[in-house]
Amino acid sequence: MHRLSTFRKLRNKVSQAVEMMNQVQSPLFGKLSAELRIPIYAAVLGDPERFLHICLNKKDKKNKKRRRLAHWRCTNLESPHPTWQHSCFGEERVLSPSGTFVTIHHRAVTTTEDQLLALLLSCRRIYSEALVILYEQNVFHFRGPITLPAFKQAIPAVQWNSIRKIHISTAYAPFYYPNNGVAGYKWLGSLPNWDQICEDLSGLSNLQSLSFDILMLDPYFESFPLKMGDPIAFLACLEPLKAVRAAKMVVELNMTLPGEVVNALGPVEYEVVFRDRPFNEMYRMWWSPWESIELEKL
Repeated sequence: MHRLSTFRKLRNKVSQAVEMMNQVQSPLFGKLSAELRIPIYAAVLGDPERFLHICLNKKDKKNKKRRRLAHWRCTNLESPHPTWQHSCFGEERVLSPSGTFVTIHHRAVTTTEDQLLALLLSCRRIYSEALVILYEQNVFHFRGPITLPAFKQAIPAVQWNSIRKIHISTAYAPFYYPNNGVAGYKWLGSLPNWDQICEDLSGLSNLQSLSFDILMLDPYFESFPLKMGDPIAFLACLEPLKAVRAAKMVVELNMTLPGEVVNALGPVEYEVVFRDRPFNEMYRMWWSPWESIELEKL
C-alpha cells in the first residue's frame, strides 16, 4: 500500500511537470495553433527592414563575464554613408589634449538592452518554438572582417544554418601607417579574413538575401598612385564569392569594374553594382604620425 501511494505521488508530479511544459493553461498555447503563434513570434523577434548589427566587444581580462558579442538594432538606417560608419556603433570624434589631431573614441562595450530575447527566455516551450525565428526573420549585419567568423563560432551550427539574410560592410582600403611623419599607403593583396568569410558563407545553403557594401577606393587618396585599378584587387575580392549561394546576392562597390576584370571573372551568380556612398567625415582623422587607424579592421 505504501509503495502504491509513493508511485501515485510520483506519477502526479510527472503529470504536473508535463502540463507545465505544455503550458496549456496559457491562452497562447491553449487557444492558438502553432500556425497562429509563429506570426506573433516573428513580429516580436524579427525585423525585415532594420539591420541587426552584430558588435564585437574587446576582451577584458579583468572582467571575464563580459559578453564578447552583442547585438544592436539599427537606428541609422537612412544614413547615406557605408553601413560600417553608422552612428549605431557609438563612435565619436575626440580632439587630442594637445589639440593637434582628432581621434575616434570607440564605445568601450556594446550592451544589449532592447529586451529582444525576453520572449525567448519567458518559458522553455516558447524558446523551443521561436528560437529559429530569431535567425530566420532578421537581417544580420557584420562589420569588417572579424565579426562574422566570431559570431559563427559563438553559436550552435543549427542556429547559424537558420540565418536567411546577411549584410556585410567593410573597407578594402585605405590602410594608414606612420612613415617619416607623413601618411602613407600600404597595399593590401586582399581583404583581411576575406577567404574565411566566404568559406563560412558558402556553408549556408538556405540564404535568401546576401548583400555587401565594400569601400574599394578612398576618395581622399584618388591622387595617389594607387593600384586600385589592378585586376588583382578586384579578383581577390570577387573570385571567392563564386562559391557562395543565395537566392539574391548583390555586391556593391564604390568603383566600377574594368572590362578586363569582368572578362577574367567570368560568369557569376551575383550582381555587382556601383554606388558612391559619401564618406562619413567623423572617420576622417587629422592624421598624426603618432596615431593610426585601420578602417578595414573597425
